[in-house]
Amino acid sequence: MNGEMLQSMVQVRVQVRVHAQARAVLGILSMALLAACGGQEPAPAAPRAAATPADPALRALTKSECGSLAQWIVDACRDRATLRSAQVDGWCGDVEHRTTGDDSSWFAECVMHVKYIDYTCFRSTTSVRSLMDCDSTVSR
Repeated sequence: MNGEMLQSMVQVRVQVRVHAQARAVLGILSMALLAACGGQEPAPAAPRAAATPADPALRALTKSECGSLAQWIVDACRDRATLRSAQVDGWCGDVEHRTTGDDSSWFAECVMHVKYIDYTCFRSTTSVRSLMDCDSTVSR
């Protein structure tokens, strides 16, 4: 993966986060304005099913996508023969341990926290260091 693509992906991720933060600030300002004007809050809406985000890049991954991503990461970790460090070995070991056998906690964390934009970052490389960088940008 070249540096321009990675920089572009990081810029998109920053823009998505800034957009989400701006929406949150607007919501807070709207509530403050409503309270300041003495208006009454509207009746609560009927509960509805969890809506998918307007931006597809912010949607959560499915369990199947998390399984595919886990396999991608484990394969990259197994092919890292020339890259040895305690940090890399620890990260790869953690992912491998938490995706195999009795411990499947990685999948639950993936479904809860990894978004499609994170998935595209992971799938854009097989470099373990780059995969670790992608992992560090996941909002937990």
